Formats: sequence, C-alpha cells, structure tokens
Amino acid sequence: MVPFSINDNLEEGQYQEFKEASAGLPKDLWETYSSFANTEGGRIVLGIHEDRERGSFVPVGVPDAQTLVGDFWSTLRNRQIVERDVMLFDGVHVATENGMDFVVIEVPRAERGEKPVRVYDRRQKKFVAWIRRGEGDFEATEDDLRLMSYDGISGADRKPLERFGQDSLDENTIRRYRNVFAGAKPQNPWNNDSTEDFLYHIGALAKGRDGLLHPTQAGLLAFGFEYEITNYAPQYLLDYREEGLGNLRWKDRVVSQSGDWSGNLIDFYFAVTGRLLRHFKMPFSTDSTGTQHGSTNVITEATNEALVNALIHAFYGSSGGSIRIILNESSLTISNPGSLLVDRDVAIAGGYSETRNPTLMRIFSFIGASDRAGSGLQRIWSTWNEVYDSAPSLEERHSPASVTLTMPLDITPIRQRTFDFSSTIPEENSLLALISNTPGGFTPHELQEALGISLRVAQGRLKSLFDQKLLTRKKDGRFWRYLAR
Repeated sequence: MVPFSINDNLEEGQYQEFKEASAGLPKDLWETYSSFANTEGGRIVLGIHEDRERGSFVPVGVPDAQTLVGDFWSTLRNRQIVERDVMLFDGVHVATENGMDFVVIEVPRAERGEKPVRVYDRRQKKFVAWIRRGEGDFEATEDDLRLMSYDGISGADRKPLERFGQDSLDENTIRRYRNVFAGAKPQNPWNNDSTEDFLYHIGALAKGRDGLLHPTQAGLLAFGFEYEITNYAPQYLLDYREEGLGNLRWKDRVVSQSGDWSGNLIDFYFAVTGRLLRHFKMPFSTDSTGTQHGSTNVITEATNEALVNALIHAFYGSSGGSIRIILNESSLTISNPGSLLVDRDVAIAGGYSETRNPTLMRIFSFIGASDRAGSGLQRIWSTWNEVYDSAPSLEERHSPASVTLTMPLDITPIRQRTFDFSSTIPEENSLLALISNTPGGFTPHELQEALGISLRVAQGRLKSLFDQKLLTRKKDGRFWRYLAR
C-alpha cells in the first residue's frame, strides 16, 4: 500500500477509511479494524473530517497523536473489547503534513486460522465480526462466518460424511479417473487396488465413527452424483458456457444440474478441459527470437491452471456456491465462491501454496491437474503478459465472498505465429481425459480435426494409449475408433 498523504485524492473505499478523532479514539474504529482484518486488510487514518454536506473529506489533524497511538495499542490488547490482535508491530505510525499530525493504522488481512476477528458491540452486548464492502463496514453474515470457520479447520474436506455411502459415487467417473491416473503413474501400486482401497488411498473415502468407509467431502465433490452433492451442498452448481453473438445465448454449455451426466468435479474438469483444448488449439509458444520453443501450448496450460484453481479453492458451503466459466470472443471469465486465502499480490507473485480444500487438490494433483507449488496464478499472469502483452484481472467480492478471474481475449497475440501443429498435441494425460469424456471416442481423422494436428501424429498418439491398455478400439470403416476403457 502506498504511503498516506493529504495531497492525494481523499476517498474512502474497500481499503481506506477516514475518522476525525478530535475527542479521542472513535468508538466505531474497532468495527473498521474487524472488517479490514476479516476481508482484505486496509488503512484507517485518524484526523480527517467528513463534510457530509459537500460530500468531501477535510484534513484537520489530531491534537495528541502519541496519546492516540498508545490508546490504540492498549485497547487492542483489551480482550473485553477486541477478541484478537492481528496487527503487525510497525502497523501504526504518525504522519505529519502541513503542520498537522495524523495517525495511520495499517490493518493486515488476518490469517485463515485467525478469523473471524470479532470486537465487542455495546448495542448487541456481544462480540461481533464485521466485513468490509466498498466504503462501509457490515456485520458478517452466516455465509461469511461459515467460510471463516471452514478455513480455520486444517484438512476440513477430508472428514467422512457419515450419512453418505459409497453408492453416492459414480462408478463411471471413478473408472475414467483411474484410467488417467494409470497413464500418469503407471508404476504406482495403487493401480492394482480394489476400488474401495484406491479411493481410500487418494482421500476420497475415510473411516467414520462406525468403522466403515464413507465419502469425504472431497470424494463426494470429485466423484459423487449431482443429486447427492446437492443434498450436502444445496447451492452447488457448475456452469460452463461458450457464449455466441446476437440472439444466441450460448453455443455450448455444460451445467451440473442438466441430469444427463454425473455433475461432479472430475467429469466437469474433463469436459471443460476438452473444450478448452479444442478452442485454444493455436500454439503461441516462442523464444526471444520468435522461433519455435518447446512443444507445449502455454495458453491451454494457463487456462487449465485457472480452471483447477477455481475448483480446488472454492468454498462449497456458500449460499452463492456456483462455479461459472464463461468463454466468449472478448474473455475467459472464471468465478468461484470463497475469498482469497492470501493477499492478491502475494497470490499472483506465486511461491506460496495455500489451499482451501487440500484433499481435493491432492485428488487433482494425482492426474497432473495441479502442481501444488503455489505457482498457478503466477503462470497465468506470465503467460498473458508474454503472449498478449496484457494482464488478467483478479477481483474479490464479499458477502457472499467470491473470486473472479478475467483473462482478456479481444487482443491480438504479440507472439502469434504459424508452425507445424503436430508439436502442440496435448500430453497423454490431457488427451486421455479428453477421450474419456467424449462419448463415442475418436477416429484419427476426428482427433486431427478437433486438435488441428497431423493425421500421422493423431494415429501415433491414439495407438500409444491403446498399447498402454488405456484405450479400447473397434473398427470404423478403414480406421480404428478409439474409446475410453
């Protein structure tokens, strides 16, 4: 956050609040402290008068800045007023401008295990948590409190859901997942497990108090039937749309409540990645000289990261619990319920791995969909800057909490070029996921058309997966048709 100055445009907002403090610490200061700590952090400046008639803020300073600083620290540590101190040791300082003193309080975003940060409310005669929304402080809703409570429990998504049995899980999804798992980890001994043992090993099942194995929250979300998932999380909804122009509402749509597929996260991931592979089949990867670099389509890698991030970081207990992915000519927009677990700039910089649903992340990582390195957003930003010379946007909203990532597409790629599409065939794991989620499978010609690769490469990749016993095949005219096992 940039240093405070009265010469700046004085406006309140999501990250800044002004208070006059001519008669000591304002009583409503602690509501703002709580709201900033529970949301994204922010700055409180004491010594600014609000002229309500003119709708402006006027610097007036404070009469005794050092006394206010001392009062702030002593009140902060009074557990009858403030439930938890999340301040940094250098979080309060005195700024002097034009002969006036101002007390500047920098409130950090509380860590996930510290929330909710409550303060005593004299009117309600109890401790209350607050949330920041724009220019105001609002009492936290039940949704807000559920999210903060969930984030405070380590491994919350691995607890067994004892009212659900293994029949809540879709055998077809499990089979597809195991095929991709075997392709990614052919030497893993779990490939020889029974279905029950395999699901237990990856964290999709756990022992309940009755001694039996039940789906975990992660297991139900990943492999369950939609009607079972919504019995647990009533607002659960997955929605992918490719929007058209004019009166055409969408060209293609995958929605979990349609009833013609399982509606779970794994099948949704397979369905959407297949569509993104087909949409972003043009390769853009280059080196500094503009010549071919490697054999990876960095665009599909980045969009895959964005998709997986939304699925594994979502809070599925929210009343606004839908994951929406909208692809159109101008952007790819992905939104999920829940807040960021670290500051936005830290998340984009990468290198810090923090997830809301660690077991779900583990399940996706086993099929190569998540690297668990905390570099997802960093990769997205670097790819868009390199290819499009443009940055995505990341927006947090509150009450209910949500995160929206927008990746612009209505700009010409600065490194676009043409070369042999055969270099950009997806890795075998991605290709197997695509085939597993395509009813009827592919002939080499169909795969050639779908991915823009040469017929020889399409034949070779399909034959390789068949030889590894990951696909079956049957005659279709002069060619083989390859299908998921």
